[in-house]
Amino acid sequence: MALRAIGDNRFRPECMRARATRVSVTSRGFTIVELLVTLAIVALLMGLLFPGLRAAREGAQRIQCSSNLRQIGTALYLFALHNEERLPDTIFDDGESRNPQEMMALTTGVEGVDTGGVSGNWDGLGHLIGDSKMFIDSPAVMYCPCHRGEHSQHVYEDAIRRDSPQRFYCNYHYVGDKDLGEGGESTQRRLFQYSSAVLVADGMRTESDINHKVGANALRGDGSVSYWADNAFILRNTFTQTATDAPPSPESFDAIWAAMSKLE
Repeated sequence: MALRAIGDNRFRPECMRARATRVSVTSRGFTIVELLVTLAIVALLMGLLFPGLRAAREGAQRIQCSSNLRQIGTALYLFALHNEERLPDTIFDDGESRNPQEMMALTTGVEGVDTGGVSGNWDGLGHLIGDSKMFIDSPAVMYCPCHRGEHSQHVYEDAIRRDSPQRFYCNYHYVGDKDLGEGGESTQRRLFQYSSAVLVADGMRTESDINHKVGANALRGDGSVSYWADNAFILRNTFTQTATDAPPSPESFDAIWAAMSKLE
């Protein structure tokens, strides 16, 4: 009887019976329904938060992209001051052999591949980071954080460091070294007389080089950087309406840059 009395809950003090009840209640686990409801709430909150976080990240990256273009604009001014008021030369903006698609290239590449007989030299915007490297000291400026294509910085980092003769690209498109006025000479007048004209824009060599979803950042002749909202989808339509085995024509690139510059 004594043993049964000790084990019998009726003979325990009130505090011990309350503790035993609490342990019994709190040790109960979640039911499947409660677990599913919790997971559904977490998934709903994540669905609400992620688009906002993604938009915030893309906004910050677009600001970094504009900062890169401002630094490139400053480097162009400095280059002109040190080179008889000339903009950087590019073999891809030369008369009948003009090939604006390749003006994302930082080097000419090896001879025989669309180089006009020039091989292994810095070209276009490449003059700002090559040669004496006195205008832009960090190659990272040439690469947009929004870029998701094949021309990212880490792909060419070693080639830039070794001054490789192979052709490699940045994420920004040089519009060329010729003035918009008569004569088309490579002078700094373009930087002042055509303040709204685009000098450098986001890359558009191929569709995968388009850095932003709808539009592009553009550096203008007055040194300002603004975002061009391509509401008419001119940029992407240029590639979707072009045969897969043929690049867009020079006139297509001119039309895009004119739309960015708001030129007639």
